[in-house]
Amino acid sequence: MNIRKILEEQILPFVRRPARYIGGEINALSRPDAGVRLLLSYPDLYELGMSHHGLRIIYDTVNRLEWASAERAFAVWMDMEEAMRRNGIPLYSLESFTPAADFDIWGFSLQVELTYTNIISMLDLAGVPHRASDRPWPDYPLLLGGGVGTFNPEPLADFFDIFLIGDGEEAIVELLAAYKQFQEQREGDPGRGKEELLKFLVATVPGAYAPALYRVEYDEAAGFKAIHPIEPGIPERIERRVLRDINSSRIDNPLVPVTEIVHDRGVVEIMRGCKRGCRFCHAGWTGRPVRLKDEEVIIRQSEKLVDEAGFEEISLLSLSTGDYPGIGELMEKLSPQLAGKKSRLSLPSLNVASVSEQMFKELTRMKKSGITLAPEAGSVRLQRVINKVLDVDSLFLAGRELKRLGWRMIKLYFMIGLPTETEEDISAMADIINRFSGWGGRLNVTISNYVAKPATPFQWVATEPAGSIIRKKSILRSAIRSGKVKLKFHPVELSRLEGVFARGDRRLGEVVEAAWKEGCRFDGWSECFNKEGWDRAFKQTGVDMEWYLSPGYGYDDPLPWDHIRTGVSKAVLVREARAAFD
Repeated sequence: MNIRKILEEQILPFVRRPARYIGGEINALSRPDAGVRLLLSYPDLYELGMSHHGLRIIYDTVNRLEWASAERAFAVWMDMEEAMRRNGIPLYSLESFTPAADFDIWGFSLQVELTYTNIISMLDLAGVPHRASDRPWPDYPLLLGGGVGTFNPEPLADFFDIFLIGDGEEAIVELLAAYKQFQEQREGDPGRGKEELLKFLVATVPGAYAPALYRVEYDEAAGFKAIHPIEPGIPERIERRVLRDINSSRIDNPLVPVTEIVHDRGVVEIMRGCKRGCRFCHAGWTGRPVRLKDEEVIIRQSEKLVDEAGFEEISLLSLSTGDYPGIGELMEKLSPQLAGKKSRLSLPSLNVASVSEQMFKELTRMKKSGITLAPEAGSVRLQRVINKVLDVDSLFLAGRELKRLGWRMIKLYFMIGLPTETEEDISAMADIINRFSGWGGRLNVTISNYVAKPATPFQWVATEPAGSIIRKKSILRSAIRSGKVKLKFHPVELSRLEGVFARGDRRLGEVVEAAWKEGCRFDGWSECFNKEGWDRAFKQTGVDMEWYLSPGYGYDDPLPWDHIRTGVSKAVLVREARAAFD
């Protein structure tokens, strides 16, 4: 079958945004004769997948190897899926139009819980059985998961063969090398199958976790009870991989998208980890310790993205960019160099406490479209609970300074439903917004619903009921006095589903598959969210959604993700939780 020919003649002229499906980017690489072929996927559309920095790093890292190659496949929109099924076209790679089922390993970047049904869609479109137990090896590719979702991989344990926990740059190379070694050994013993392969990978690659090598026990009343290896020699705990030298994390041959993507800019990571310890922040607790990239490396990598990929904007990426030591000096050196190349700097959301006078000076060189400040909570009391105390006066001073420097829009980011939150805290949030509405430009305010995440001090906290969140949003809306404020609320039901899977266990695998059969796709897109389908899925499987949203566990109870070690002990998390609520 000539997949490319059928696409060009019978499918692409009739679907939305066909550029999503054609590949052909500068620096895309196909080596069909490579010893190990890896397919990399982000389970959402091209525009989001190509915006994910981590996937681009792994793609480039693997393609620097002489004996391995990486290609890409993303989720397809409903019109494309229907057309592919009608014409008998399986999910394929963008580089060589090779069917996904023909790769040795198929890796998914797990970043957002609401993409889980898309994984099932992609497997099904590829003709690959959904469940790991139904995929004999080497008849089908080994399904690999990586990314922040692996800090609780249990809801996906039925579908994935193996997960890599933590930083992936070194781990992926080790995994591919171990896979290649097992392949070569198997030539003399072809009877060795998937279980032997998984045991070999787990024994060879630190940070590798194979769910099939573990059994789970449940208590009928209390839920999850324990998880154990199926036999001696398999590790009881899986330690997260930590890349100590992030100077080595780089992209030598940056992909240049063929169509507009969500974050269409060059990205240079300047720091990994965060020193602040906000109790709600999953990335802050699972990304420790803080590791800094050298200034000269940042400048060199930025210039490479401009010179070789033509990016007109370079974003300095970290969890808290303003906390990079000497960030003002770095911007002072980098901004003129980029300006001379017809490019500019951009920054992600800023912690106001870290913005220096020198940074404000350098911000004058940036595009004045919009900048994000993230207070998170309104009252000082609630800020102390979440361990992110903000000097409100500094926030307003920052707004006035940004206006003076020519900025036209500021975005404020808050969360609603934080632990111990009261209506007084909502009123305090409204006060900040009202006071800020007179800063002189446009004010966009995003309000997301707090979702408790695993491996954080708030992992034991219940999710606030939907009715309570809706009532608080109504109070906030009524308290905003200025018509210049644009409020944006994240849908409550999407957040509740995210909360279920964030702290879920293996019993949720049935729910994911049932929801997919009910037509659930692209659940993170509010216009696609199918609440009725999810309700039917929970009912059909007999799984109680509300149980996962309740406190569920106490400090001394075993948790479904306890066997995944992030580098921060459970005792530390308990201490932080008690400090928040005592």
